Formats: sequence, structure tokens, C-alpha cells
Amino acid sequence: MSDDLTLEIDGETYVVRQGAEGLQVGRRNGGDVSWLDDVDPALLPEDARAALAEGDTSNEALRTALGGIVQAEVERGG
Repeated sequence: MSDDLTLEIDGETYVVRQGAEGLQVGRRNGGDVSWLDDVDPALLPEDARAALAEGDTSNEALRTALGGIVQAEVERGG
């Protein structure tokens, strides 16, 4: 994945980027992105990893996995 992917989840806009430290997930606020967490892509289900590689932001497995990452960040107080 070479470009950032943008997903809309529960009315919020999130950005996903493959970085050196793993998968970066951020929340878009206007023109800025607040990066929430880095996640090892190997922890995602196979279907979500495949959708990520294809850039398929409509894939339900990817959306569910990213929703879980966001929820974990919210519960940690991020």
C-alpha cells in the first residue's frame, strides 16, 4: 500500500497508512491527521489484510478491524 487510505467509520474520518512501525491509524480533523496508534498488520484478520493491500475501503473485515483499533484507543483515553 503506497498511499493513505481514508475511511468513514461512525461519522468520523480515519486515515490508514503503512509505515515503518506498522500500520498507522489516524483521525482526520480538517486538513490535519492525529495519529492514534501503530498496529502490526499481521494482527489483522486475513480478509482485512487483503482488503488493505487492495485499497478496498468498503471491505467489511477491514472496517471492523479498524473500528476495533479506534475503539481500543478511545477506551485507553486517546
